[in-house]
Amino acid sequence: MAGSVNDGALVHDMGRTENPGVAAVARLPISIARGHRLCEQTRELRLQAQDARTHSHALAVRAAYSVERAHLAAEWVACVAARPRLCA
Repeated sequence: MAGSVNDGALVHDMGRTENPGVAAVARLPISIARGHRLCEQTRELRLQAQDARTHSHALAVRAAYSVERAHLAAEWVACVAARPRLCA
């Protein structure tokens, strides 16, 4: 098979080497870049999940506040309705 010697590894026409260490080093920058991309995607997903939790928590607090406010309004109406009326 036709090939040339490059840094102690036999490089064939398709750019493959017969030395697996050289092939691993050649793939290393791609693996590092892929690792950085995966870390960035993970960070973005974590922030999205945190935003969703914060948003759902805010909605839950708002709903609880609305329910509490409705209960207080109902109590106030009941108190006003129970008061004796003054005759004029």
